[in-house]
Amino acid sequence: MPNLKDIRRRIRSVKSTQKITQAMKMVAAAKVKRAENKVKANRPYAQELRDVFRDVFEAMKNQASELRGSRYGELLLERPVKNIGVVVMSSDRGLCGSYNANIIKQALVLDKRYQAEGLVPKFYLVGNKIIRSFKNYSKSEVLGTSGNITAAPTPHDADLMAKTLVDAFHAGEIDAIQVLYTHFVSMISYKVTLKPVFPLKGLVEEIEHTITPIDDLYHTELPEEPASGAQPETLLEPDVVQVLDTLVPLYLSNQFYTSLLECSASELAARMTAMSNASKNAADMIAKLTLVYNKARQASITQEILEIVSGAEALK
Repeated sequence: MPNLKDIRRRIRSVKSTQKITQAMKMVAAAKVKRAENKVKANRPYAQELRDVFRDVFEAMKNQASELRGSRYGELLLERPVKNIGVVVMSSDRGLCGSYNANIIKQALVLDKRYQAEGLVPKFYLVGNKIIRSFKNYSKSEVLGTSGNITAAPTPHDADLMAKTLVDAFHAGEIDAIQVLYTHFVSMISYKVTLKPVFPLKGLVEEIEHTITPIDDLYHTELPEEPASGAQPETLLEPDVVQVLDTLVPLYLSNQFYTSLLECSASELAARMTAMSNASKNAADMIAKLTLVYNKARQASITQEILEIVSGAEALK
């Protein structure tokens, strides 16, 4: 017969856990709406910035000689792809279901896949979970790490990431830049997405075969191609170099900042869902334990009654 004291202790323990999961669900629900609003507010600006950058890139195609005075000119020039810089974004904390497991799995698969293709992947890791996982499961070079920023990302964090990767590009350490992150779809859905950042054309076509979907969770986002037909002429004032030096940092920083916002919203949505499920599971477990407790208590009372009746019969 189960021990009534042990069952009561288990019920109290599960109730305490349920209070924690319910509180975490409420906190995540309060934060995820703000994160979703940030994502939705940033998307139109990010899309327009990509469109502007694409138009400027088209206008600069025949002006390569004028880009030598720019720090960012090399980013637009084609060169053979051997080393690929991949920014991988996870969360800093757990208790968000399979969110981090999906990111880590796809990052490790991508690592092996690039190596099988004869390429050299080099990673910039964002989030404590992916940082710890790569120490244990990957031997690829790490260009840099950033922890404790995914909960509340800022443009400054994106600027630091962009600077590190641009420096690595100029040093010849990497020939392309990509971001592996979670694209926020809704409160109950997100997609693990690989997004090329640089180069926009030429090299993107050259490495396209390396970024095809791995499975249903692995979604590849490619830059949109300009519509066919007549295109308006783009005038760059005061000159090509100044336009490039102003626009490229904005473009790079916004690409990383957008990805960080998407990851933050996806993480909070995943945590809210996970804590909601945990609370429901705790309620089910409490109901089952209560039933077991009542049955054990009933059996105990019945046994005591039988003992009393037997004792009374023996005295007759």
